[in-house]
Amino acid sequence: MKSYKKTSHLLEFYGIECDHCVDMEPLMNQIEEDSGIPIRRFEVWYNDENLRLLQKLDKGGSCGGVPFFYNKKTRSWICGATTYPNLKAWATGKPHERFLPPPKEETEYIQGIRGWFERLRDEGIKRMQQRTQDQNNFEK
Repeated sequence: MKSYKKTSHLLEFYGIECDHCVDMEPLMNQIEEDSGIPIRRFEVWYNDENLRLLQKLDKGGSCGGVPFFYNKKTRSWICGATTYPNLKAWATGKPHERFLPPPKEETEYIQGIRGWFERLRDEGIKRMQQRTQDQNNFEK
């Protein structure tokens, strides 16, 4: 399998500290397991040769970042983290979206709303305190 992996037509470009790249790792492993097709991985933040290959395949810098997935057989690509069905379609040469981010986790969405309400509450408290202070200063 190791020599087969070296000649695989599926390529992934990533950065070691890239959170989106880390998020995609289980999906890529699942694709390899389900399809039997390995994905060659190239680290680009600390390897100039791999970076040059990424720049060559990402014509015109259409993606400009990682993760970047490239299928050498179909010459198709995906920019950024994506969904499992989209990644599988790319890997198997089927139609796919180049830019299809995975949905936000519900907890992220709820945290965003909670943060908005907290900022709103804090602003309301500041305004009430200011009004109270202004009224106290006016009465003196």
